[in-house]
Amino acid sequence: MANALVYCPSGGGKTVNSTRVAVGKLGRNLLLCSDNSSVVLRNFDRPNLDVINLKDIENFTTEFDKSINDEKHDNIIVDNLSDLFDMWILELDASGKFKDMRQAYQTVYQALKRLVRKAGQVNKNVIFTAWHDDREVTLSNGEKVARIAPKLQPKILDNICGLCNIVAYINTAEKDGKKQWYYILEGTPQLYAKDQLFCRKSCLPEDLFNGKGVKA
Repeated sequence: MANALVYCPSGGGKTVNSTRVAVGKLGRNLLLCSDNSSVVLRNFDRPNLDVINLKDIENFTTEFDKSINDEKHDNIIVDNLSDLFDMWILELDASGKFKDMRQAYQTVYQALKRLVRKAGQVNKNVIFTAWHDDREVTLSNGEKVARIAPKLQPKILDNICGLCNIVAYINTAEKDGKKQWYYILEGTPQLYAKDQLFCRKSCLPEDLFNGKGVKA
C-alpha cells in the first residue's frame, strides 16, 4: 500500500485532518496518538475511527505491530512522529543505559527510519503526522531561503521524507465564505512536499490515497 507524512504547526489541524482519510473495504481507521491531541476529536464526527492513546514507546511498538497485521483497519494514523522522537529520547535518557546521549540519538534515528520503511511495505496505508519547522537552506544558486519542513532531526529528515510516498502540508482557504482545509502536495524551495502516487498539486484530506485532487 502507501505511506504519507502530514505536517503543520502545533494546533494547525494535523489530528483533525489526518483522521478524515477515507476508509476502504474494512470500513475503519485507527489513530495511534502519543501527544494527547486526540481530545480535539470530541468536537468532530469520526464514527469509523478507533483511538489508542499511547503510554510509552513499548506501548507504541506493540500497538503498531498489532495494527499492521490486523484485519480491522484500512488506514493507520501515527500522531505524531515529532513527539514520538522526543518521547523515545526522554525514555532512553531516564533509563540510564547511555552514558553518552549521542548513542541514544543514533538508536532513535535508526528506529524511526526502520519504522517508516516498514510502513511502506505493509498491506494498508499508514499516515504519520508531525509538527512543522522553519529552517534556513542554501539553494544550488547560493541563495539562502527559509524552508518549511516536518519537525524532525536534520540527520533523518531526508531519509524519513524520502521513504514516504506523500509529504503533505496542511493549509486553509476560504470557499463560499467557509474555511476549507486541504493538503499542499507540490514542493517548492520554501516548502517540503511531494506526491509520488498521483503527482497532484493539492488534495482534500479525505482524498489522500484515492487520487482525487482539488479543483481550481
